[in-house]
Amino acid sequence: MRLLNAIILSKSPRRNDLILGIRLVHPSSASGQHLQARSYTNEENYSMQNSERFIKPTIPLGTWSWGNKLLYSYDKKTDDASILQTYSKARSMGCNIFDTGDSYGTGSLEGNAEMLLKKCEDNYASNSPGGARDKPIFIAKIAPYPWLLTGESYYQKIKSSHEKLIVDPTSESPVFVPSLHWSPSNYLPFQTRSLYSGLLKAYETGLCTSVGFSNIGPNALLEATEYFSKKNIPIACNQIQCNLLSDYENDVERVVDLAKELGVTSLGYSPLGLGLLTGERKTRGNLRNNLFKSIESDGSYKDLKNTLKDIAEDKGASVENIAISWVRGKGLIPLVGCRDVKMAEGNFREVEIGEEEMERIDEVRRKCEKKGTRNVFMTG
Repeated sequence: MRLLNAIILSKSPRRNDLILGIRLVHPSSASGQHLQARSYTNEENYSMQNSERFIKPTIPLGTWSWGNKLLYSYDKKTDDASILQTYSKARSMGCNIFDTGDSYGTGSLEGNAEMLLKKCEDNYASNSPGGARDKPIFIAKIAPYPWLLTGESYYQKIKSSHEKLIVDPTSESPVFVPSLHWSPSNYLPFQTRSLYSGLLKAYETGLCTSVGFSNIGPNALLEATEYFSKKNIPIACNQIQCNLLSDYENDVERVVDLAKELGVTSLGYSPLGLGLLTGERKTRGNLRNNLFKSIESDGSYKDLKNTLKDIAEDKGASVENIAISWVRGKGLIPLVGCRDVKMAEGNFREVEIGEEEMERIDEVRRKCEKKGTRNVFMTG
């Protein structure tokens, strides 16, 4: 199994807990322009060779659809039972990283994905012989709404998510990684430092032992790294939308390369393009169907799908497997959303594709004139 940026769980020097990520430190000669990255060493904690706890290179599971009516037609009455089964299946397959967000569920469904995620873990642990084998990592993206203008207000939002996800703050609780859902630098730049201070307080008060980011480009990632490395706070990951219909060269490549240099793990969300890059496309909801029709009319897209099918047949795999493996081949850990057991069984299968196959896919991908939706909050 191949991952360019594995996520390592190590003992925290601050407390007897586990942390997700890489510690970033300034070199003694740093000018602030460049940062040096290093992983935890055995004199600080314990060596990777002796560690009995590490994250296997499996695909993390995302919970965007666990409360989203607009895109995914979520229905609590019909979906929750399937979600509970899907979570247990994912855990049994070795998945223990789960991504959620306080905005995954609005209106009457506010906080739905977070509360459902906790319910899933409680259900899994209570029904597992001897309890859960390993505690999961909950990456919780906290929305930086424009009215959250102080560090304290953002900290209270982080704390609220923590309370929804983790009621019993013991050593057996899931690892909690609060993450800035997007950067306000494009529309409210002065808010950024307040958000940083909210994350800082979450670390200082013991809610977490690392922090994360989402939808930030190379400039914002470098700024965040400079701030948090001075505070000696690990940055666990940065999430970027990445799939075969993304504008990879402009939106993804540079920030992934920088993240490697800094030792920050890149997670690629929406690797199946909201469901468009599947063998048999089935969607619930008119909005996604309308988005897909435009792309599907592009002849180059049809060539891409045919290429994926050909490679999938050669590998004895699915189109989804190949699309997800392409994201992995670009140096990101694919973050796949699902609420169906069959989908989890299929998408969590890791399929290796070689350099020739990557180049073959890239050649066709670059010819696609119509790209998928771009996250409007993605920064430079």
